[in-house]
Amino acid sequence: MTSIIDTPTSALPTSVRPTSAGPLVIKHPIEPEAEPAIRLQEVRLTYETKEGALLEAVDRTNLTIRAGEFTALVGPSGCGKTSLLRIIAGLTPASNGDVSIFGQTPKEAQRHKRLGLVFQEPALLAWRSVEDNVRLGLQLNPRETHSSTNVHELIEIVGLSGFERYRPAELSGGMQQRAALARALAIDPPLLLMDEPFAALDEITREQMRYELQRLWSVSHDPRDPPRSAVFVTHSVAEAVAIADRVLVMSPRPGRIIADIPITTPRPRRPEHEHSDRFVNDTAIVRSALRSPTTPAVPLDAA
Repeated sequence: MTSIIDTPTSALPTSVRPTSAGPLVIKHPIEPEAEPAIRLQEVRLTYETKEGALLEAVDRTNLTIRAGEFTALVGPSGCGKTSLLRIIAGLTPASNGDVSIFGQTPKEAQRHKRLGLVFQEPALLAWRSVEDNVRLGLQLNPRETHSSTNVHELIEIVGLSGFERYRPAELSGGMQQRAALARALAIDPPLLLMDEPFAALDEITREQMRYELQRLWSVSHDPRDPPRSAVFVTHSVAEAVAIADRVLVMSPRPGRIIADIPITTPRPRRPEHEHSDRFVNDTAIVRSALRSPTTPAVPLDAA
C-alpha cells in the first residue's frame, strides 16, 4: 500500500483577475477553518447483481475536502471513481456511512443549488440554444439561485460569445463542453463535481480545456459565498496534476483511497509548466502510487 502523504496543500493567494467580462473571476484561497466542502465518514457502496450476489464497489472511505480545494480522483477503470462521485452528488445512495456537503445532506445541497454537475457527455438539450441551455438551471428553481447571474456575461467568460443562439448540433465537442460548464456555473454553486468531462475531446482541445477550467473554477457572482471547491474524476495523470491542489489515488475494486498527494506545482498554472521539474515530480509521485503492489495495472493515459 502506498503511504499517504500528509503534507498540507499550500493555500492559494486571494486576488481578483480582470477579464473582458468584468471582475467576476475571483481566485479563492483554501480555507481550512471553514466548514468542509465534503465530508465522508465510513462510506461504502455495495450492489446486488442480477444473480443476487453482493458486489462491493466502494470500500470504507473517510475523506474531508476543504472549502476552496480542487481535488482530482484517479484510479484504474472500474475502481469506483464515478460511484464515489455519484455518492457525493446524492445521485447514488451510500450503502453505509454519512455524506455531508457544507454541513448538509447531498439532497439538501441539491435543493439549495450548492453543487454543480458536469459529466463526460455535455447532455445539452438538443432543441434549446446555448443561451437557453445555460439558463436551464436558473429556470428550474429560481428561488434557490442567485438573481445576479448574468447568462450573457457567463457565456462570454466561457468563450462562446456569438454562439448564444446556436444549438448543440451546430457546436464542436469542445464548445458543447464549454456550454455544459457554463450551465453548471450559472447557479453559482460552491461545489463543482466533474466526471471525466474532457474524455471525449481530441487531445489538443482537451489540453486547452484543462487550463480553461482552472479559470472558470474561480468564477463567482457573490464573493460572500464559500470558496468554490471541485472534485474532478479523470484517467489522465497529467490532467489531474495540471488542475488539482490534491490528487486522490484509488485502488482496484472495491475502491478505496490508497494515496493522498498534494500537488506542489504553483498556481496560476500554464501549459509550459508541464515541463517544469515540479510538475514532472508531481506526476511521478502519482504514477508511483498507481503502480504500487495494490494496483497491478495502470490503465491511465499519459496525456
